[in-house]
Formats: sequence, C-alpha cells, structure tokens
Amino acid sequence: MRILAFVILLLANVVAAHAEDAEHAILSANEAFEKAWSAHDIAAIEKLWAHEPYVFVVHPSSKMPEIGWDKVRASFVAQMSHYSEFSISMSGAKVHINGDSAVLVGLESFTGKRTSGEAAEGKAIGTRGFEKKDGQWLMVFHQATPVK
Repeated sequence: MRILAFVILLLANVVAAHAEDAEHAILSANEAFEKAWSAHDIAAIEKLWAHEPYVFVVHPSSKMPEIGWDKVRASFVAQMSHYSEFSISMSGAKVHINGDSAVLVGLESFTGKRTSGEAAEGKAIGTRGFEKKDGQWLMVFHQATPVK
C-alpha cells in the first residue's frame, strides 16, 4: 500500500511540474508577442503564430475578425502603420491549459503615438489562444475587447 501511495504522489508531482512548465512557456510566448508587437517586429510576430487557415485576430478597432494567417499578418502590419510608437503589456494573466491547447486572458494596457503625432492609450480585455506544435506554444488567436 505504501508503494502505491508513493507512486501516486510521484506521478502527481510529475504532472504538476509539467503543468507549471507549460504555463511558464505560454506566459513566455505571450511576453514575446507583446515585445515583438511593441517593437513593430513583424518577423518576430511571424515566429510566434501558427500559420494556419483557422487562426484569427480581433483588434479593438476591428469591424470583423481577420481569419487565416495571411490576413492576421496583414492586420498586424496595418495596425503598426498607424503608430510611430506603441507599447502593449498584459497584467493579471491567467492561463488554462487543456492538452495541446491553451487560453490566456488578462488586462492589456497600451500606450503610443499615432503617426499624426496624437497620443494614444487604452485598456482592453485580452484573450489569446495557443496551440502546441512541435514542442512550441504558438498563438492561434488574439482578441482585444476595449474597456471603456
């Protein structure tokens, strides 16, 4: 009976450590996305996203979702073209992992300067989806709902 209890405890610790590793990897990918977007680095964003027909993005200014990698990429290029300076960060991020899929939600804050020189800032509830492919957590969606 003691051996069984020991094995169960050992397996529980392994599962908990694996979940912590996955959560850390997702939070790191999320932070890399924020840094890439803030730096207007589309090449870095490309490396963080799954290039699939089902990925999507909904920016605070979106009228409709942009679906498919080519449209998602184009939407980030278009968003970046509106700002000479831009910084985004998320606070209070919570992660839910289910196998090779994960959802992250938190409060996004952004500041920037539009190309017109006008200052911009705001907050949005950010929801981001990830999928594990070849050992890497890649984004499959990003939606930002403005907080008024």
